Amino acid sequence: MCSRCFRDLSSEIPVRLPDQREYCAACCASMATDSFEMETGEPFVKWIAKHPKLVMRYQPMEMSVRRLGFVFPLGAAMGGVAAAFYGAVQYRQAGFPPLYLAAYCWGLIALVAAVFLVLKNENRPGAKALKMAASFLAFALPVAGIAGVWKFGRPCAVIMTGVVSIVLFGALAVRGLMAYLRAHDFELVLENGIFQLVHGKRTETFSADDIERACVVRPGTVGATEGALGFKDGRMLTLDTCLSDLHALGVVMDLRFRDDFPPGPEDLAKVRRDKLRKIRGLAD
Repeated sequence: MCSRCFRDLSSEIPVRLPDQREYCAACCASMATDSFEMETGEPFVKWIAKHPKLVMRYQPMEMSVRRLGFVFPLGAAMGGVAAAFYGAVQYRQAGFPPLYLAAYCWGLIALVAAVFLVLKNENRPGAKALKMAASFLAFALPVAGIAGVWKFGRPCAVIMTGVVSIVLFGALAVRGLMAYLRAHDFELVLENGIFQLVHGKRTETFSADDIERACVVRPGTVGATEGALGFKDGRMLTLDTCLSDLHALGVVMDLRFRDDFPPGPEDLAKVRRDKLRKIRGLAD
């Protein structure tokens, strides 16, 4: 019996999906839109027969993009370090007071430490004081830098340029590193109704029946970067749109949870004809 339309399948071969449910070919073909065949080169029924196991992992090109998203800003931040060091050397050679330079460097170190502690202890006692200290340093250091440029000239300008590069590209490098680590060694497998999640050293197994809602966003969807699987216990597993086999997982989840079928080619053609009639009616 088809798990969606509840039609008897004794007279046809049922389509068995990786979540252990059986459907008729008509329901599968109706739920899988034309974009699925455009991406895979095969209708969903034929494709899923060759792939009884769905493996969602980040593709090599996506990993290369994320790696570059960390390496390039890191290189630019290191260039900022070199510029700041060169400016500090010029500052000392010019005979300017070392106290200002030392105080500015210690202020930068204190700001980085304060931000780190705020992020680590956001909900703990004393977090408000750390936020105030970080806010004060974030306001005072640029003012002190501008005053140094006005008083000591070019060496402080080079130092400030380096510091700005370190802060800007360092933040981008941290963001890129977090995105890369999130994608590294990630794999989600669906086979025989069981999901197996592997993310680094973490391994977890759960049943497809533990999921009560799903929003699987297809690759290339405008305005969306990730979907999610919602569990009965309230947990949620986010899925980026760049995972492999995500288009097939979307069809499997839609057959489970979606009440209506997506519009077919005839429905879309009818919508276009209706819109054209309205436009012509307005034009007349």
